[in-house]
Amino acid sequence: MKLWVTLEGRDEEVEFQTEGDRLWLEVAGRRLDADFRRLPDGEVYSLLVDGLSYEVRVVQERETVDVTLRGATLPVEVRHPLEKLLQSVGRGAGGHGGETISAPMPGLIVAIRVRPGDRVAAGASVAVIEAMKMQNELIARKGGVVSDVLAAERATVAAGQPIVRLAPEAP
Repeated sequence: MKLWVTLEGRDEEVEFQTEGDRLWLEVAGRRLDADFRRLPDGEVYSLLVDGLSYEVRVVQERETVDVTLRGATLPVEVRHPLEKLLQSVGRGAGGHGGETISAPMPGLIVAIRVRPGDRVAAGASVAVIEAMKMQNELIARKGGVVSDVLAAERATVAAGQPIVRLAPEAP
């Protein structure tokens, strides 16, 4: 699976694959092969890379995953590569026509948090999608007024499928 990752202001496409207790990552032409085990608390993983052991804590926040390695915590944004394309298309439209919040990956809509007519602030959660056993909040980047809810709770959605459409607030 490919993901778009932003770490310390740098964007990279990351390809990863897991099979049992094996993990393969490919980033910027470099390949990482590791053995990993999830520890009982569910947030800490033990990684064995090139004979060296690492303990990594992974905590999912709203739009980021906080990764702690060797005492340093780094916020990492993890998105589907299609979202990067959708963002660039949205910026090209001028930014005055509202906002469409789309599914960043295929999944199941767990919750719709807004209804048509609701005012939504920038950064507010509008829906929750579950993919790969993880729940992800879908966030309004600009805010506005909900003009359309385009998916229902418990519906399956495809990557890039529009979920909520926001119109700009009247001045």
